[in-house]
Amino acid sequence: MDGLIELRRRTSQSVLTGSASGVSTPSAPSTQPQPQPQPLIAPSSPHRLRSAAYFVSLLAIALVLSSAASLFYLRHGSFNPPLPLSNSTPSTQASAEARRALDIILSPQNHISRPPNTFHYNWTVTAGLRRPDGVTKRVYLINDQFPGPTLEARSGDTLIIRVENALEDEGLSIHWHGLHMRGQNEFDGADGLTQCPVAPGASFTYQIAVSNEQHGTFWYHAHQQVQRADGLYGGLIVHKPVPQDAPDSYRIRYDEERLLLIGDWYHRPADDVLKWYMRAGSFGMEPVPDSMLINGLGSYNCSLAVPARPVDCLQLDEEQTPGILIDPTKRYRYRIINTGSLSGITVRIEEAAQTAIEVDGGHPVKANPAYAIGVLHPGERVDTVVTWPHSQNQLAMLQVVLDDESFRYPNSALRRTQAFPITLTPTSSSSSKSVEPAPPDIQASIDIQQALPEVSPEHQPFPQNANQTLVIYTTTLKLARLSNVPHGFMNHTSYKPQSNPPQPVISLPREAWDKNQFIPYISTPTEPIWVDIVINNLDDGGHPFHLHGHDFYILATHAADHGWGSYNPFSPAPPPGGAFNLVNPAKKDTVFIPRHGYAVLRFLADNPGIWMLHCHLLWHQASGMAMGLHVGSDEARAFPGDEERAQRASRLCVRNST
Repeated sequence: MDGLIELRRRTSQSVLTGSASGVSTPSAPSTQPQPQPQPLIAPSSPHRLRSAAYFVSLLAIALVLSSAASLFYLRHGSFNPPLPLSNSTPSTQASAEARRALDIILSPQNHISRPPNTFHYNWTVTAGLRRPDGVTKRVYLINDQFPGPTLEARSGDTLIIRVENALEDEGLSIHWHGLHMRGQNEFDGADGLTQCPVAPGASFTYQIAVSNEQHGTFWYHAHQQVQRADGLYGGLIVHKPVPQDAPDSYRIRYDEERLLLIGDWYHRPADDVLKWYMRAGSFGMEPVPDSMLINGLGSYNCSLAVPARPVDCLQLDEEQTPGILIDPTKRYRYRIINTGSLSGITVRIEEAAQTAIEVDGGHPVKANPAYAIGVLHPGERVDTVVTWPHSQNQLAMLQVVLDDESFRYPNSALRRTQAFPITLTPTSSSSSKSVEPAPPDIQASIDIQQALPEVSPEHQPFPQNANQTLVIYTTTLKLARLSNVPHGFMNHTSYKPQSNPPQPVISLPREAWDKNQFIPYISTPTEPIWVDIVINNLDDGGHPFHLHGHDFYILATHAADHGWGSYNPFSPAPPPGGAFNLVNPAKKDTVFIPRHGYAVLRFLADNPGIWMLHCHLLWHQASGMAMGLHVGSDEARAFPGDEERAQRASRLCVRNST
C-alpha cells in the first residue's frame, strides 16, 4: 500500500498546484529494496481478496481524482499562468488610495437653483494597473480616474463630451444609462445599433441634451463587449431644479447627498472571463465574481485567492479599509447604483434607518424605513434617505451582500458579505443638534422590487389597454450548431453587432440588416402610441432587462412555482400572475424578470429611433441576449429624410475599417 499512498499524495499535489497536464512529476528513485515478483496466487487464496480490494481502492481514487479534475476545469478552465506585472511591488500609492473615503460627496447646491447651461468635457480613455481591492488588475481609466468622473447636472442642461480613445487595440462606446436621449439616438452609445466603436486613436463627441422632465440617478458605462466589468463606468446625477421661493413641501428634507457605485468584481480580465463562459465546458453557468467594489474601492482577503488563479495581492490592514465618515445629527440622501456584471446586492447600514424615496431615474416610491434594502440588480438604482436614530456607538458598519441566485457553482475566493467601517462623528457646528428621533417602526429589510408609488386616484398615467403588444421569449441555449457554446436568445435571434455591412443599423435601410438583428417596428406616423411588452423568461435564473430611450410601467411580474410560467396575451387564459396593476405601477427603465416567469411592461412610444432592449447581466448581453425596438414613422429607415443623422452614426465605421 506504500505505492498507493504515494500515488494519492503526488496526484493530489498535481491538482492543487494546477498542473497543466494533470500528471504528477515522477519522484526520485527510492532507496528502499524493490519488491520481488510474486508467484501466481490461486483464486481461492486470501491474497486474491486483498488484490481485489487493492484494485477497487485504485478505482475509487481514480473516480475521486476525475471528479476533482472535472470540477477544477469547470470552475477555472484550462490553467494559464498570469502575466508578469510591471508594478507588482506593493506601493505606498496603493495604500493611500485604499484610505480614501468610500463614498462620493455630491454638490446639489451648485445645480438646483441655477438656470440650464451647456457644459463641455474632454475625456481620454486609457488603461493602467490599479489595486482597487488590494489585487492588481488592469482597469480602464477616464482622465486617469477609476471609476470615471462623476457628472452632475440639472434638468435642461446640455453635456458635450469629447471621448478620445487612447487604448492600443480596443474600440469603445459609452451609453448614458437611463437618459432618454430624445432626438439624439445616434449618441446613445449602443454598439452595432446606434454607432460603431470609437477606434484606437480616434475620438467621438457625444451631445446629450438632458430633458426638462428628467432628473434622478443615472450612470454611464461602456457598451462595447465587456469593458464595463473592467471599470469603464461612472456616475451621472441629474438634480431636480428647486426654485428659491419653493415651499418646503416641494423639497426632500436631507442635509447632504452622496453616491455609492456598488458592484461585483472579477480579478481576471473581463475578456478572459467571457472566453471562459463562451465555451461548451462552462455548461452555461455564469462566472462567479471574486470580490466587490464600492466607488472603485474594496478590501480583499488575500488568503482566499484560489491557488490555480494566483493574484498579486496586497493585504490591507484594518485601518486601511476604506470607510465612511458620518455626522449622526444629519440626514443623508444616498444614491445607490448597482454597476456589477452578475450579482444583485442588498445594502445594510448598522444603526441607521434607510427610507427608499426613488428608483431608477427619479421615479418616486413609498416605502417604510428599514435597516436593509435589496435586492438591487445590475443596472438598477435606488435613492434612500438615511437617518441615525441610534448613535451611542462611534463605529457602525456598511454591509453589502451579493445575491447568489446566479451563482451556479461555489467560488471559494469570494466573500458574499463584505463590511466597511462607518465612523460616527458629529461636527463642531452640529454638536448642539439633537440626534434624529427613531421612526416608529423600522423593518429589518424591504424588497425594493416590490416598492410602489403612492396611489393617486385622480391621475391614471395610461389608458386601460395598449395600442400594440409585443411578446418576447428569452433564454440561454447551448445548441449543437453553435458547438454547445451558450448563447442568449430573444425569440429566435442571438444578437451580434451588425457586420454585413459593418455599419450601425440606424444608418441602414431595414433590408440591409443582417440575420443577427431582431428589431420589431412600432409605427408612430402621427402621434405616440402605448405599447405593452410581455417578456417571458424561460431560464432557471432571473434577468434584469434595460430599455434604452424610454421609461416603462411595470404592470405585472410573476415567477412560477412549477412549469415555465409564461404568459401569452393572445390566449384567452388569464395571466398566471393575476390581474395587472393599473392603479400605481412602478415606473422604471430596468426591471428584474424572475426565473420561469414574466414581466408585462407598458411604455409610451414617443421617442423615434432604434433603441436597445437587453439583459443587463453582462455575460448574457455579450452572448446575444439583446434586441432593438424601432419607433418611428417609416419602417424602412430610422431617420427618414435626415441623412445627416444617419451618416453621423456611420462615420466611425470608416475609421474602424482602415
